[in-house]
Amino acid sequence: MKSARLKPLTVESASIAPELQSSWSAFELRGGTWERADGSVDSVQWVDLPGVSSLDLAALEPAYFDWVPRLSAGFVSYRMQGGMSLACEPFEFPTLIRMEPAKKTETTHVREILGGMLASAGGSIGFETHERPAGLRLVVAVRGLRPRLPRWLYFIVQAQMHERSTFGFLRQIAAATLRASSDC
Repeated sequence: MKSARLKPLTVESASIAPELQSSWSAFELRGGTWERADGSVDSVQWVDLPGVSSLDLAALEPAYFDWVPRLSAGFVSYRMQGGMSLACEPFEFPTLIRMEPAKKTETTHVREILGGMLASAGGSIGFETHERPAGLRLVVAVRGLRPRLPRWLYFIVQAQMHERSTFGFLRQIAAATLRASSDC
């Protein structure tokens, strides 16, 4: 799967919620990153998991953020203490992104972005599930992000890192789902 698009799409050329309109495709990783008319960015990726009826999104969140140090060669880590932060190691400074404690429902686990070096306040990152006849669609969505990096640099660096970590995470969940279904 290709990573982030090399140039930003406008909201006119990308659906606001492609994960809701896309047809079912078991275990296929899909999604993209695009810029809205107001300059904020959405990055939405998903995978369809056949035979799955529910997921504990709060339990999946640490597995998702475990990809951050992997892709940054250990230079960036995350901390969960009520809210969450991504920061540079070894001193946890500077703070790259700070987030509020998660707001949870049965099908969502969302953190509002408070700001940091890489993002202004506003927007959110969340995990969602959508029921489908054959199983669940697991979605990781950054919505309304206000990057601090210049747009060209954001799409070359930050968007690609986000997509790579998300696709790695979704690939991990799909593989675990496939293993679990073959064990039955």
